[in-house]
Amino acid sequence: MARNDMAFVIGIARYPTFGGNASDAARDLQGPVNDADAFVDWLKAPDGGDVPEAHIFAVTSDHFPAGAPVGPVVRDVTDKLDALRTAAKAPPRKRRLYIYTSGHGFGRRRLEGGLYLADAAPANLSNFFVSDYFNWFLDAAYFDECILFSDACMDQGRLAAPAQPHWRREIAPGRGTSAMGAYAARFAGRAVEGRMANGLFHGAFSYALRMGLLGAAAVVDPQGKRKVTGDSLRDYLIATMQKLMTEAERQDPRISTDPDFGPFDPVTLVEDPPPFERPVTVLLPGAVADATLNLENAAFDNLGPVTAANGSLALSLRPGLYALTSSGGWEGAFEFTGVEQEISLR
Repeated sequence: MARNDMAFVIGIARYPTFGGNASDAARDLQGPVNDADAFVDWLKAPDGGDVPEAHIFAVTSDHFPAGAPVGPVVRDVTDKLDALRTAAKAPPRKRRLYIYTSGHGFGRRRLEGGLYLADAAPANLSNFFVSDYFNWFLDAAYFDECILFSDACMDQGRLAAPAQPHWRREIAPGRGTSAMGAYAARFAGRAVEGRMANGLFHGAFSYALRMGLLGAAAVVDPQGKRKVTGDSLRDYLIATMQKLMTEAERQDPRISTDPDFGPFDPVTLVEDPPPFERPVTVLLPGAVADATLNLENAAFDNLGPVTAANGSLALSLRPGLYALTSSGGWEGAFEFTGVEQEISLR
């Protein structure tokens, strides 16, 4: 178990006054609580983050049921952070801090973003400025590594004043902390959510992030060990996030189709993740609609014959590049990231 790892997780879906009208639910989101819960599940999993449950400080909209005061608000967030900071300062020195946030957000500049809190309103844009707290922990050097995942818009639509960390700055010279930051949107861009293959709403970034951490982003090192690294996760998110958007979203200039990253020190996020394999249907042209085809991966490993039926091919694959060939000379190549349900070669 990663006994010296800790995490702060926040997911805000309900914003009753964000649109300026207490009865206006149009500003509510459907994905952040699902995303935060899924990230906590990964944190606790022995083959995931393996973080002790007592070291996970999480707060979401579901902690504030209908009829209760709206939340989370500033006090709810700072109480969790105070508890985390107290635990982090206790010996021994901690290994890794995860910060995960999801909800409505905004950007100050590139790689500097905040999350609007549940009581945000046009006249009071209360917020948790994620990047400044992340940098606070980097300066304080309580941890060997700090990892940030932020699933929120980075636009400037509301021009909120970033809420600064509520602690006095601490600097630990010479104690360096490695860091990795990943944002769902580039500066001035918007993030998106949608219904995913599991039937639930998730942010496109968060869903791709979860798949990557579960093993879809794993690579094999020179010693033959599988691992998810910062580099492999970055490459996976770039390749996968757009696939989880609609065509209209990909064409919308306000939406960021690529995530952003920084700071970006070398880190290994998961050692020896479980094998990741998912079903996918490949749609074929009429010429090979019922043919027996040969399947190869990018390493030219022959994965054996596969037989199509009625123009489709049901496969179970690991993420990667694949090629199909027929005895008649037809060839088709495709990439599978683990999130596609159908891939068309027609």
